[in-house]
Amino acid sequence: MNAFRSAGRLALAACAALALVTGVSAEGHAATGNFTYTDTDGVPHTWADPPNGECISFGLPAVSADNETNATATVYENTDCSGAVLDRVPPKSDRIWGRYPNAVRFNFL
Repeated sequence: MNAFRSAGRLALAACAALALVTGVSAEGHAATGNFTYTDTDGVPHTWADPPNGECISFGLPAVSADNETNATATVYENTDCSGAVLDRVPPKSDRIWGRYPNAVRFNFL
């Protein structure tokens, strides 16, 4: 019985090591598609294939967004992705906000 436990632990350790080497997180990769937002001056901005996991400031607050990526866009109150999460915009959807977000992070839940 101890031999089975040892083999099981060895297999688990090997799988964990493989996951660390190959990576199982989407962080560091890019979302595929365009994310377009309009700022408070009415100027549209488009990012192609934005990076996952990275906090991106809008510059000026965003009043609306069209998420045509394959990733969820989480928008935040503050420019450094701190403070309140104001919304999560699923892939292939759009939003108009009354409370304007200042930053976004893709595939960050």
